[in-house]
Amino acid sequence: MWISSVVACSLVKHSTRIACSILLLFWCTSLTGQENRSGSPVSDAVELEALKVLNESDWVHTVTPTIQDVACTEQNPAFPGLYPQDWSVDAEPRTSGEVINPDSSDYLIRFQSAKPVQTAIQKLVAMGEKWSAYNTETIMRGNTHGPTDPANGWYNLADMITIAVILKHPGPDGTSLFDYGYNNARHTFPAAGFRIFPCAGLRTGNGQVFAHVVIPFANDDEPRSLQLSFPRLIDGKPLISSERERVDFRLVVNRRVFETSFFVNASDLLDGSERPLYLPSAFTASNQVAQQ
Repeated sequence: MWISSVVACSLVKHSTRIACSILLLFWCTSLTGQENRSGSPVSDAVELEALKVLNESDWVHTVTPTIQDVACTEQNPAFPGLYPQDWSVDAEPRTSGEVINPDSSDYLIRFQSAKPVQTAIQKLVAMGEKWSAYNTETIMRGNTHGPTDPANGWYNLADMITIAVILKHPGPDGTSLFDYGYNNARHTFPAAGFRIFPCAGLRTGNGQVFAHVVIPFANDDEPRSLQLSFPRLIDGKPLISSERERVDFRLVVNRRVFETSFFVNASDLLDGSERPLYLPSAFTASNQVAQQ
C-alpha cells in the first residue's frame, strides 16, 4: 500500500474563506493470487469495457476551452445567480484589457461520482498492478463519516458529485490549465485572479450549486487533474432527481471556459453508502491499451 496526501480546499461556513485539509490517497495492490489475472480473452474484454466507460463513454466528454470577455468573480459567477451575493467580497465584473492566450489543449471531463464509473474502476483495480494508475482510494481525513452538511462546513466526498478535469492532450505550445490556473511552477494553487468556488458550477432543472471542495494536486507531483466536488442536495432536495436529467458543468479559470453537459439518471448517483470511493486522474487512450 502506498499513501500520498493531497491538499483539499473547502469553504468555511457562511464565508468566502477557504479551509484546506489533508486528503489521503491510498494506492492498494491486491494480495498475490487474489487479483484477476489479465491476458486471457475474458479479462481483455473486461479491461476494454471498463476503459471505454472511463475514457470514451457518456460519462466522459472531451472539451477544448473557449474564452469569455469578462472575468469570472463572485459578482459574475460561472452561472448567473450561482454564488450567494451576501458572501461576495469582490468588485463588479469588468472587461480586462489583458490579452488571454487561447488554450488549445484537450481535456477529459469525467463524471466521477457515478456508479458505472466506480464499477469500471473496480474492475480495473481487480486486474492488479497493470492498472495501478486507476487504483486511487480517496478519503478526507476527519470527514469520512456522516453526510455532507455545507451549512456547518462538513463535507463527505462519498455523497457529493465530483467532476474531474483531466489533461488529455497538451496543445501545440504545451500550455494548459496547470500553467495559468496555478503559480510557482504548478505547485501553488490557485493562481492570482482565479476564483475557485464561484467559478465552478453544476446546473439542472432543479437548481444550481457551486463547488465546495477542490482537489488541485498531490504533494509535489506534476498536477494532472483538477477535481471539483459539489453538494448532491439543494435546499434539502436532490439536484438530480429524474432519469436522463441534464446536468450542465461550467468552470472558468482566468477567463478560459470549460463546459459540457451530461445526461444522468438519478439512480446512477452515489449516495455515500458506497465504499471505497475512487477519484483517479488517469486517462488511457485506445492506442495505449496494448502497451499496458
